[in-house]
Amino acid sequence: MGLLDGVKTLIGDVVAAADRAVVSTGSGKLALALAKFYPGGLVAFLDRLREAGHGDAVESWIGSGENRPVPVAAIAQCLPEAVTERLAYDLNLPAGRVPIALAEFLPAAVAGQSENGRLKPQPNFSTQVR
Repeated sequence: MGLLDGVKTLIGDVVAAADRAVVSTGSGKLALALAKFYPGGLVAFLDRLREAGHGDAVESWIGSGENRPVPVAAIAQCLPEAVTERLAYDLNLPAGRVPIALAEFLPAAVAGQSENGRLKPQPNFSTQVR
């Protein structure tokens, strides 16, 4: 195995560990992290996704049935850089992985925070960055 193969393996291992970290934290951690760092919390972030044209997907997460995806690029576009950096620190991920992790895990996190087609009351903290 050459040096380049070793680097590829190492990068793959780091990415896999980051994904495992998000999975192990569970849906509540993502909702809580957004409550801490996204202005307006999870509710405002979902509203931003709706404004960006992904309302059908967001509603699929809240309602029953299969969760529809939102592209990573759309999630990245809805995240201010300062919020991405804080989420990265809080979720123990590289900043570049935050939109990827949210695209993968946010649908289930929102579904877990929903009941009877409605989002449960969400916390909203004053430490949010702008």
